[in-house]
Amino acid sequence: MKKIAICLILLIFLSMSIGATDVLVTDPVNEPEIAERGIASWYTSDKPESLTANGEIFDPAKIAAAHKTMKFGTIVRLTNLNNGKTVDVRINDRGPYVDGRIIDLTPAAAAAVDMVESGIAPVTLQIIYEPEVPESKYNRAGDTGWYLLQLGAYSSSTTAYTQYERLINAGLRPAVEIVNDSLVRLSVRWVPAYQLDRTLKTLGALGFKEADILKKSEVNPYN
Repeated sequence: MKKIAICLILLIFLSMSIGATDVLVTDPVNEPEIAERGIASWYTSDKPESLTANGEIFDPAKIAAAHKTMKFGTIVRLTNLNNGKTVDVRINDRGPYVDGRIIDLTPAAAAAVDMVESGIAPVTLQIIYEPEVPESKYNRAGDTGWYLLQLGAYSSSTTAYTQYERLINAGLRPAVEIVNDSLVRLSVRWVPAYQLDRTLKTLGALGFKEADILKKSEVNPYN
């Protein structure tokens, strides 16, 4: 009887252990992939009320950062690899302009990951949120994430039509506009930022020099 009782107790213990394990083991939340690895630094401004690249007033007490290419308004999780500390920063400026560095933090953001004294630190960046339209007070080329490339104006409609066909055959989206009741202006519309370089190369192969192309901000065609 004692052996049976012990076996029952063991079975109950095992079943409780399995149940507890089932409760504790859950699917981990998928962490965003690491977008970049590199060196972070921090910066400030000597001028009061200086503006960031997206038109906001620079605030050293704000958790924000400068990045060379990320859309304004993107939220990035930065991890200091020296100490494992993390901070979520909002991109509202452009930089850093020192080779080998991938992000510039405000003093407050740098303090959050304990890198004010060191000045720089190895970090990883994970994109937590990316806005559809960049959060900017300006309407500069690329601020919306889309480009309109103005190629030129032609007095000859025949020449303009020939160029139009060449653009169509190259897989681009040309647009026509009449200027001053006599000139035909050609543009390429709806170029997403990630395809800008490739589009400029295509245009270069067609004889359009980048120096002569006027880049403008374009509305998002999917809104």
